[in-house]
Amino acid sequence: MPRVRRRELRQQVLEALRAHLEDASQEVFVPEDAHHAADLADVMWLDLEPDEAREVFHSLDLAAAAQVLAEAEEKLQRLLLEGADPEFVGQLLSELSYDDGTDLLEVLPEELRLEVMCFVTPEDAAELRHLSEYNPDSAGGMMTTEFLTASMYENVGDLLKRIKRDEGESESIYVAFIVDEIGILNGVISTRELLEAGIHELVADIMIPDVILAKVDEDREDVAHRILHYNLSVIPVVDPRGVIVGVATADDALEVLEEEGSEDALLLAGAHGESDAGEPLLTMVGHRAPMLGIPILAGLLMAKIMVLFESKPAPSEGLDSFKLCVRYVPMVLALSGTVGMQTSAVLVRGFAVGQIVSGRRFGVFLSEVKVGIALGALCALVTAPTIGWLLSDMGDGMVLAMALMVSIGWSATVSSSIALGSEAAGLDPALVSGPLMIAVSDLSAVVLFLGMASALIS
Repeated sequence: MPRVRRRELRQQVLEALRAHLEDASQEVFVPEDAHHAADLADVMWLDLEPDEAREVFHSLDLAAAAQVLAEAEEKLQRLLLEGADPEFVGQLLSELSYDDGTDLLEVLPEELRLEVMCFVTPEDAAELRHLSEYNPDSAGGMMTTEFLTASMYENVGDLLKRIKRDEGESESIYVAFIVDEIGILNGVISTRELLEAGIHELVADIMIPDVILAKVDEDREDVAHRILHYNLSVIPVVDPRGVIVGVATADDALEVLEEEGSEDALLLAGAHGESDAGEPLLTMVGHRAPMLGIPILAGLLMAKIMVLFESKPAPSEGLDSFKLCVRYVPMVLALSGTVGMQTSAVLVRGFAVGQIVSGRRFGVFLSEVKVGIALGALCALVTAPTIGWLLSDMGDGMVLAMALMVSIGWSATVSSSIALGSEAAGLDPALVSGPLMIAVSDLSAVVLFLGMASALIS
């Protein structure tokens, strides 16, 4: 959908909600067909006051309210369900898929969660409790237990009849998973293959035995990457015995990758991974302030180092050479910081999408170092004539440009080392490659530039 079109739809939703709030006679809000639940949730969170959002939410019918909750961010879910009746929340859970229902239960306070489970059917309660046992960051935490299975000895005609009678109970009817008597996964078959086969053929004769699957305790980000890499609409999740216990879908993968990508971007910028533009002032400050300690420390160290350069014993021209170099420190900081951030961003993305694996780390490191040296050489070629003209000394201009090139190349090397080293050590490279990378690369780049330039300038 074009961006302009989406803005228009969002404006229409906002106008409809405003009109509903202003008309006291309207007790029930019925969204138009063009009003998607995601747009309703977006407008409630960004454009309405909390009380207004809750009023609109409680004026929706049960199915529409459940759809809005399924599309809403956790913060909006908490807002909409604040002070809600446990029975009402239990009715909402009955409208949600099991995986969405499990996610919603995680948002609720423990006391309310226990009360809500009293108003859920025993079957639904058992499924929700089962899914709640898994780590939210694992494949088990992102899967749903609503999927279609078939026996190896079932014929195609009977399976097609069951698919027609499914009535939306399964997350996807595009694939069926073939299992044995105890539920061990033996194969998979698509609805298209079923339609092309004879109705009297056995499922075992036409199934695909090599199934791309996920283990229940695998990291959900790895599972999402697998779904994306193999272009799957759904992936089976199995327990240690090989028994299929759920499925993860493409929309689950997109949600995981969006969350992880947003978190990485925020961490790379030095903000908390859960920062949000709509947060209260004190919360926003609290999320961003801690990381500022790193550049403050680096700045103080840089000031101390510059004092040492300035005060070291040298002929009178030595002090002049230092003052000459100091003029270009802001340019060094800007260029080395930019190259460092570019390097970190590329590497963090590479880890996020699975491009950088264990066997490629050294090759990637060398590649980034070469890029840094090449960018440094390019900057030196551009700046050398100008610096020489400004100083009326082409020799000094060449020396300063060479020092700049070395500093930029070093910044790329440091940034690559920090990102790759933190990932190898089991740390989040997005977190480590943010302010820490900037502080270390800037500090070392300036020291290198001042030391090299001061020593070589006559």
